[in-house]
Amino acid sequence: MSIKAVIFDMDGTLLDTEKLLSECLIEAASDEGWTLEWDTVVNCIGTTFDETERIVMKAMGSDFPYGKVRNKGIEKFKKYVKKRGLPFKNGAHRLLDCLDAEGLPFGIATTTERKEVYEILSFVGILNRFSTIVCGDEVKNSKPHPEIYEKAAGNLGISADEALVFEDSSHGISSASNAGARVVWVPDLQNVPDDVRSKCYDEIGSLDAVCDKLGELVG
Repeated sequence: MSIKAVIFDMDGTLLDTEKLLSECLIEAASDEGWTLEWDTVVNCIGTTFDETERIVMKAMGSDFPYGKVRNKGIEKFKKYVKKRGLPFKNGAHRLLDCLDAEGLPFGIATTTERKEVYEILSFVGILNRFSTIVCGDEVKNSKPHPEIYEKAAGNLGISADEALVFEDSSHGISSASNAGARVVWVPDLQNVPDDVRSKCYDEIGSLDAVCDKLGELVG
């Protein structure tokens, strides 16, 4: 099946948000007198807000002030971004330009809620580059369920098995694979287990390197 469109995850795939947000949450917990472990935060990557809360509360215990820490962490994140900007993943701009040159439409499928997605993409100046954006609060079933990728593919006028997907998390890879898409893992913070990695068409170290293999990936 030839590829007719491309779908990106956003956080940790297109934008280098995961490390910064994780650090902000850990700092916010420290401000409240708690030690939130790095591994606990990384385990939340690719999950919904509700799932994230369950993971953190299981690790930290029922007395942990999750809501306060989360809100404080997000505020720290926003202040940092307003002051210093938000970095793209290596090669993101180049890859979007390559896709335009190939005439391949592209979209986003992210568990992040629409309000935040639009704020972030507007802030970094790429909101209008995407043919579709499907967010976590617009589907009933979050990743690893295939719904979000099926919906994004449908919005692009294709079936999911005609989509090339770039993902960085276990849940994201499983979601795209369950939808029937061709999945490329672009590693970020989360270590993806072998059984999930086996679902990937390829593993490529950066979006910049993807550009050099694009013809092979979409053929």
